[in-house]
Amino acid sequence: MEQAFFELTSTPEGRRRYGDPNKGATIQQMWNTQILLGKVANYCLLARPLPAESTQDITRLIKCSAADVVQSLRKLQAVAGDMAVPLAYHDGRVGHCITLFGHKPESDRFVFHDPWPSSSLLAAENNEAGIDAQREGKRWSITAMELEQIVFAAFLSPPQWKSVEDPNFGLSYQEWTKGEFFTFFHLRQLEERVEAGLKVRVFAPAAFVGEMALLVGHRDSGRIVRTSLRVGMKWAIDNFMIALDLMKSFVSCFAPADDKEEYEKIAAELWSLRDPRKLAAIRDADPASSDAIQCIHALFGRGQSALVVTDFATLSAGRSQSPGDPPTLQLDFNLK
Repeated sequence: MEQAFFELTSTPEGRRRYGDPNKGATIQQMWNTQILLGKVANYCLLARPLPAESTQDITRLIKCSAADVVQSLRKLQAVAGDMAVPLAYHDGRVGHCITLFGHKPESDRFVFHDPWPSSSLLAAENNEAGIDAQREGKRWSITAMELEQIVFAAFLSPPQWKSVEDPNFGLSYQEWTKGEFFTFFHLRQLEERVEAGLKVRVFAPAAFVGEMALLVGHRDSGRIVRTSLRVGMKWAIDNFMIALDLMKSFVSCFAPADDKEEYEKIAAELWSLRDPRKLAAIRDADPASSDAIQCIHALFGRGQSALVVTDFATLSAGRSQSPGDPPTLQLDFNLK
């Protein structure tokens, strides 16, 4: 990826848009680069004044004080339990970018990674602002007061910013178990485990245990952040209408409210396949014509796996097969 970025910025146009790897980047260029890498426009929390023309392309610009930025980062840690936030700072002489990975409320310190080799530019001997970064294993930390002193801008993803504004956003596990999807398909829990810090439960419709599995993962707060639906391919072909109903309902149920319109298009196209003529037409359509068509090709055609990226989620669709097991159709939501 690093080599690809150097090639991208080897032209005058590339350097104008994304910065010069040998000289650095402006706040606007950093924002552009994050869209390039993540396909989603982040929120830029700007703590210092800049001329209007220096930020005119940033469509998600939040002008605020340095204290507001630091408080937002505290709230993010409290709600999400972790963070990965690119942050630009200036010590009065040098500007640099680090990535925040956490806040320790007991000491009010922020843990960060500094790409500077062998040390950190925020170590006492390397900066003009009097910041005294301390080692935290392979990372570093500074106090909230030190961060407030130097922060220039922080870049939060849409879910991160939403967490700051509304700590209760998203679909909770308790809310989901009372919803139509859970009750209509008579889901029965088969398994429960802890995986990568998430409580993960596996379900199946009571009438089809062994033919499909639904995985739901949520944080300690109860917010669902990961779901996966696996349906046996042979069963799906033999029970096509039920399989379509299950898949389109899965997409509609777990689609984030802010991205609902995009995912409802996918759900609608899936449900339209109950008409054999529609299925034949979609198989002949260009997979690149829409996210929905790409997903259907990945599930029922010859296409590779599909990936749909929106502000608050990613949805992947395709077929999978573990050694010794029959092939399955698979839909995975990462709710960020």
